Amino acid sequence: MRTEKTCEIISVGTELLLGQIDDTNATWLSEKMATLGLNVYHRQTIGDNRKRLYEAFKLAQSRSDLVIVTGGLGPTDDDLTRDAACDLFGCNLETDLFTMKKIEAYYENRGMNMTENNRKQALSFSGGTVFENEVGMAPGLCYQYDETVWYFLPGVPTEMKWIVDHRLIPDLYSRDFLQYQLYSRELNFQGIGESTIEHELIDLIRKQSNPTIAPLAGDGHVTIRLTAKSVSKEEADELLDSIQEQILSRVSIYYVGDRPNTLERQIIERLRNKNLTFSACESITGGLFASQIVSEPGASDAFQGSIVSYTNEIKENIVNVPIEILERYGAVSEECARSMAEKSRVLMNSDLSISFTGVAGDQSIDGHSSGTVFVAISSKEGSTICEKLTLIGKRNEIRNQATKRGLKIFLNYIKNNYPV
Repeated sequence: MRTEKTCEIISVGTELLLGQIDDTNATWLSEKMATLGLNVYHRQTIGDNRKRLYEAFKLAQSRSDLVIVTGGLGPTDDDLTRDAACDLFGCNLETDLFTMKKIEAYYENRGMNMTENNRKQALSFSGGTVFENEVGMAPGLCYQYDETVWYFLPGVPTEMKWIVDHRLIPDLYSRDFLQYQLYSRELNFQGIGESTIEHELIDLIRKQSNPTIAPLAGDGHVTIRLTAKSVSKEEADELLDSIQEQILSRVSIYYVGDRPNTLERQIIERLRNKNLTFSACESITGGLFASQIVSEPGASDAFQGSIVSYTNEIKENIVNVPIEILERYGAVSEECARSMAEKSRVLMNSDLSISFTGVAGDQSIDGHSSGTVFVAISSKEGSTICEKLTLIGKRNEIRNQATKRGLKIFLNYIKNNYPV
């Protein structure tokens, strides 16, 4: 057996290959195994074909100590996981009586006729272990073939997760598979790009072993994820503290803490500290700006609200944009954006207001092509600024980009006009 346990995950289902559903099971399992200190070196996705399943299982057997298979345990003809596994293991299938009684009781209690194919869900490997599924019908199965331990789980995510947490993990401990656990810590930086911070830490990154160092680019920030493999949290903290100290000795000027200091959070905190309020008036973004803001705890301390003024009627009758501006310059114009910001600030009695108007669809509006966006900011001091953006992408990509660019423009305005 290999000195360090390796894990492989196999997802079964033609619908996964066709893209009809996302393979969230494999992602969840990979994350779960990582937290347990198991290395997932391979993942496979196989359709409902007995020959191809056998080939995938044979490959996994040759290279992994632990294999977790999800899907293909149901009652229909295309649920072939057990059959392909038996082809590899050379074992027989037998009916698990406890599971069979549970299935029969399910239909009897509901006054339903059980079709014969449902008996298939009670089949297990001769000489293997059956894990009761308390939140569904098909049980989990375990079988050791040579030195590789195999787990077969239902494809239904809620059932799969329950069996992993309540059956599979305890079984791994009983087999002494789990000796280490992974402990992670995230360091967040702002004002420095991913390539720059990697350059500053390149020697540490190249010689990393335990802990590992992983720079991750975010939206306006860079996160460095440190991960230590250890038998205890105390030992892991010592390892993480040591590498964190080395990192901060080089780039501490950009360090903002153990969580991303998002644009939204900075806007809220800066204005809250100045006892200032803000609002928004959104056309093209349709409430996306407000949604980003209110996702942050404490947003109500500074944010008054947003008016989604998608039509000219709302701009004129609710926001009070003068009809002369709409008729002369159009809804997609600097003049309209400025008026939206100014009028909404007054309507919502806020110190600042930001507005968005533009074109996201394929057709031009007011002489402006898709991707043209105007972002305006009005303050109680009476000054209003406006920036014109030219964005590229499909409809919702443009709307998302406009929101993110608007957040950056707004934060820069606050920094320049209301310094800490």
